Amino acid sequence: MANKRTRLDVLRRLFENNSYDNQVDILNDLKNEGFMVAQPTLSRDMRQLKVSRIYNKDGKTVYVLPNEKKFNHVSHEKRRKEKVTQSFGFLSLSFSGNIAVVKTLHGYANSLAAEIDEFEVPEVLGSLAGDDTILLVLKEGASREAVRSLIRNIVPGYDEE
Repeated sequence: MANKRTRLDVLRRLFENNSYDNQVDILNDLKNEGFMVAQPTLSRDMRQLKVSRIYNKDGKTVYVLPNEKKFNHVSHEKRRKEKVTQSFGFLSLSFSGNIAVVKTLHGYANSLAAEIDEFEVPEVLGSLAGDDTILLVLKEGASREAVRSLIRNIVPGYDEE
């Protein structure tokens, strides 16, 4: 167990100090740190650390820890300008009761959900992202317009259906 804890600490440090776009590079760096692990073990460790993939400013997907500062320091205004060329694969927004369902292209849901979470809209209690779908749980009686406004702030050209 101590070995796993140490490995997770090293893995956390690697993510804080490096940018990774594939697991092979992560496995090589772990090997250089003295940890011989298989890819399934790395995947489990990354899941435990809640590592996700996001699009960086160059449009490449990279692995990041939750709330990693090197990706959270850009102002919202600058992000809006960058989003003009990056739509997060957004396809649609629909509602069912107090749940908003956001559909995206395959592989885009996590990065869009991370953006949604960062805005900390009080009407949204939480989000859950899959590969191409995000479920937003809304407060009872929350305005759907607040969610539409949130999506308008993030996705350029979003127009209600």
